[in-house]
Amino acid sequence: MPVVAAIDRTDRARSVIERAKVLADDASLELHVVHVGESTVPHYKGGYEPTGAEVISRQKAKGIARDIGRDVLGEDGFRPVGLQGDPASAILEYASEHDAAYIVVSARKRSPLKQTVFGSVTQGLLLNADRPVVSIPPDTA
Repeated sequence: MPVVAAIDRTDRARSVIERAKVLADDASLELHVVHVGESTVPHYKGGYEPTGAEVISRQKAKGIARDIGRDVLGEDGFRPVGLQGDPASAILEYASEHDAAYIVVSARKRSPLKQTVFGSVTQGLLLNADRPVVSIPPDTA
């Protein structure tokens, strides 16, 4: 049962990982730093099979999670995880498969129009998760 720190490539990732680490340590749980990769991978000469593209996307995402996690925590204390696909769906599926105790994410400020017109990963997680979602306020992230 891990704590899932769902990060992107913004400066907010640091606060998400730091807060998730505190939760994980307090509950003696493992910390999984999760990044969701892009849905598409450029096709090189000869192309990739769809499953090959997904594997490459997951590997790149895992590398991003590992690099950001190391910047915040050093070499140890977390498991880097790379996922691929729609971020909210991929994170929810991962959390369910691993029976995560918490999902930790960062909120960001959006205008009312953007909140209405555009979806949000954090909003999708908050509305659809079957487990606690900890949202780090944008002012502290």
